[in-house]
Amino acid sequence: MKLTQILNSLRLRWFLLTKALDYSSDFVNIVYKIYLNHNKIIHFRNGYPVYSLSTPAVFSPPAANFIARALYRTIQNKNLPNLMSFAVNDVCNVTCEHCSFFNAVEEPHRETLTLPQIQKLIQEAQSLGVSIINFVGGEPLMHPDLAQIIASVDKNLSTTVLFTNGWDLAQQAKTLKQAGLDSIYVSIDRATAQEHDHFRGKAGLFERAIQGIAKAKKLGFSVGISTTITPESYQQGEFHKMVNLAQELGVHELLVFDAMPSGRYQDRQDLINADDWVEEMIQSAQRYNQNPQYPGVVFFAYFTSYRSVGCSCGTSYFYVSPYGDVMSCDFNHGKFGNILETPLWKIWERLTTLPEFCQAKWGGCKIKDAEYREKTVISAGASEQL
Repeated sequence: MKLTQILNSLRLRWFLLTKALDYSSDFVNIVYKIYLNHNKIIHFRNGYPVYSLSTPAVFSPPAANFIARALYRTIQNKNLPNLMSFAVNDVCNVTCEHCSFFNAVEEPHRETLTLPQIQKLIQEAQSLGVSIINFVGGEPLMHPDLAQIIASVDKNLSTTVLFTNGWDLAQQAKTLKQAGLDSIYVSIDRATAQEHDHFRGKAGLFERAIQGIAKAKKLGFSVGISTTITPESYQQGEFHKMVNLAQELGVHELLVFDAMPSGRYQDRQDLINADDWVEEMIQSAQRYNQNPQYPGVVFFAYFTSYRSVGCSCGTSYFYVSPYGDVMSCDFNHGKFGNILETPLWKIWERLTTLPEFCQAKWGGCKIKDAEYREKTVISAGASEQL
């Protein structure tokens, strides 16, 4: 009996030695296939494989933090955040047609957070378990202390991602690299300079964005294009034009947002409960994701669908305005508290115990669902808190 046990133990060790590597690879590929709708490596950053800019690089310290927090989420039977988007400022040098910030989050009479207050927010967010921090705006490159903000992030806990229109990216990219920034999404919404500049209200923006992308790639960032597709631009073939542009520029990822009924589009009823064209767009991307010559193509609508994580606002994700207001996401502007008045963990506790937010909406984005909009959305400019 003892000899049998020894032989079985040796056999198990041999099995693990010869099979564990393949099994780990299979596991990672399946995880990303479910989450992203593809499982191709799009970049190696500092030696670590990257499947998406929106997730920590595989086997990196922030990825370990993500996995550890997922374990504690289960042990505590409690929703914990893994992603925070923070709007560092309320100023911008463009006037985008679809902007979800201006005329919605913007409150120009209020003071924005100071650098020490921002650094405290980042520390509190990381103590809650956040492993991905998106820096947004406004236009974040217009914040004079952006590099210091990024440098204050503990890079062993969180990966850092910048969303920018690209106007000043070429000039600031080196400083951002020195501060420890990992990834950059440059917003480009049309594949030609004239149409993009018109959509965003800034002549010359397209060319400046292209220059910024080239500089960021040269410095070793994981670089993606973030694009918003409207029903009308999709019918005009803009999605496929954007994929081809992304390939030509050699970016690692194309992140596609279908236009949201939020901000300057908040009165567009045609964007509510409108999923047919979006699903068609998602399906049409499969040939790109199966081709290693193309960047990864991922969709906000796929992430929020039943096939991936569902709508995660208030379950694993939250948004903080430049004034310290905590909201469930960039597009849903109900306020749940302010970090200057209440510790972040207490605001998160409040948000995640509300019936409308204590579990993910499995079937898609809350802001696009007419029923959920009635429950969870406060009109722009309202001072009342949920």
